[in-house]
Amino acid sequence: MSEIRMEERGRLTLPADYVARRGLEAGTWLVFEPMEDGLALRFARPDARRAYIEVTARCNLNCAMCVRQVWRDAPDEMHWETFQTVIEGLRAFPDLRRITFGGFGEPLAHPRFPEMLALAAELEVGMTLTTNGLLLDETMAERLLDAHLDTVVISLDTVHVQAYQQARLADGVDQVLDNLRRLREMGRAQGRVPPRVGLEFVVMRSSLEWVEQLPGLAQQLGASFVILSNLLPHTPELAAEILYDRQEPLPLSGGWALKVGDWLLWGMVKAPRMKWGAWRRCRFIEERALVVGWDGGVSPCYALMHSYPYYIYGRRKEVSRYVLGNVREQPLADIWSSEEYVRFRAKVREMRFPSCVDCGMACTFAEDNEDCWGNVPSCADCLWAQDIVKCP
Repeated sequence: MSEIRMEERGRLTLPADYVARRGLEAGTWLVFEPMEDGLALRFARPDARRAYIEVTARCNLNCAMCVRQVWRDAPDEMHWETFQTVIEGLRAFPDLRRITFGGFGEPLAHPRFPEMLALAAELEVGMTLTTNGLLLDETMAERLLDAHLDTVVISLDTVHVQAYQQARLADGVDQVLDNLRRLREMGRAQGRVPPRVGLEFVVMRSSLEWVEQLPGLAQQLGASFVILSNLLPHTPELAAEILYDRQEPLPLSGGWALKVGDWLLWGMVKAPRMKWGAWRRCRFIEERALVVGWDGGVSPCYALMHSYPYYIYGRRKEVSRYVLGNVREQPLADIWSSEEYVRFRAKVREMRFPSCVDCGMACTFAEDNEDCWGNVPSCADCLWAQDIVKCP
């Protein structure tokens, strides 16, 4: 077997015969990670399976619970050239299975979103859109169907209703529901498979009465799933609305029957975890996902893609954006395979972080999203890793 070689960039490349025998991607190299008792070897290869793209950080609503109320960024929308670079960069990932258009803005508010969707469709992978649904008019629905978008997740909860009223949309809920129904009807009328529909709902103390109505609403809309998430509160007032510290379970009913063509499916509610515990795992890391912000910055997850405060069990903490590279400056595959990113994914996969919520020590590390083990940033009290906060 050929020997391991050191490239000019300091990378240790694997022998070609070893790569072929193991079925690894060409260009796979090794990252050394110092451990307490020696060195760990990590494969660095373009094996991302999912990409979340924030085409805009702007929104047509102004929800009271949104991070947009408190973030320290100066968000804008993605330039067309940046988006082209992202899509071109994703071609280097042979295992890519899905692109999700989301983030903390409204994707449909981007003036070139239909063109973006059409370009992304060239990758021939699954595509998910998360939206508040207000801008999903007939013209937009036609463009979504043309691009073969396969999943639409509608954010709909009491906070959105309040935002409709604030925007003087007295019939906001009806408009969203009508838009969703029209999208499905247009698909069926044109002989196309309409997108799979899901609802996303943030549960709070003031919205509990809605929860048991969601399965019925989902059945009416032909939605196959409902994602329930706990609130990530950004103000002391909203901190009083959290439910994940209560003893009573959520008032959930059973699933619902759903006819799709000649098939009969069963709709399901995906409920969040309601208590902090020892079990922790990051779905972003497990699904080999990367997140591209509106400016081309690449982050490992939604939690670290912006800078903002939030409250966890009454304690305020400041999160700073964590960017591992920018697609405008280096190829996306190089960012994904960088030593820093490979080591970070390994650390999160093995959850080498303390558990700050139930620690009991009066330290201040967690206030700046750090921890006493020297991790910056830290996932020591991440609500996503606890599955307390969920996203599509």
